Amino acid sequence: MPQLILNALGPDRPGIVGQVTGHLHAAGANVLDSRMVNLRGQFAIILLIEAEQAALEKLRHSLPPLAEQIGLRLTLTDAQATNTAPIKGIPFKLKTYSMDQPGIIHKISDLLREHNVNIEELSARQESAPFAGDPLFLMEMRITIPATVPLQTVRSQVQALCDTLNCDLDFEPA
Repeated sequence: MPQLILNALGPDRPGIVGQVTGHLHAAGANVLDSRMVNLRGQFAIILLIEAEQAALEKLRHSLPPLAEQIGLRLTLTDAQATNTAPIKGIPFKLKTYSMDQPGIIHKISDLLREHNVNIEELSARQESAPFAGDPLFLMEMRITIPATVPLQTVRSQVQALCDTLNCDLDFEPA
């Protein structure tokens, strides 16, 4: 069945999720995967949907007016089958905790790239530290380590990098 990726961004308010998913449901679409988040008052949504081709064509015409009415900027993209096979390997969860500082995401993701580790999902946020009062930076990743890459190599290099960044690290199978 054909699939479509919907991206939308706009001012947050109650009811956006219900309006968008209700419109999709009424058109005969099924949500296969989704990510939604409020980032400091801006609501971001990304959905992978599937439906019969005729329903997707109707949605291509009916979603832009709905998005405009709700106040969202909308992008629709055909979900194409990729020619590349997914990386086969071992799924892991990697979490870091540190005082906030520029470059943490870049430095850790760049090290993972050197080992052909795929970042499947990443979330990061800043929180108030309970006692220090300075911002605490938390990052969580779901990664796939290729079967050909020694796990201990990745673990020790990420740990060494986190030591230089003064980050605590959790590294465990997913």
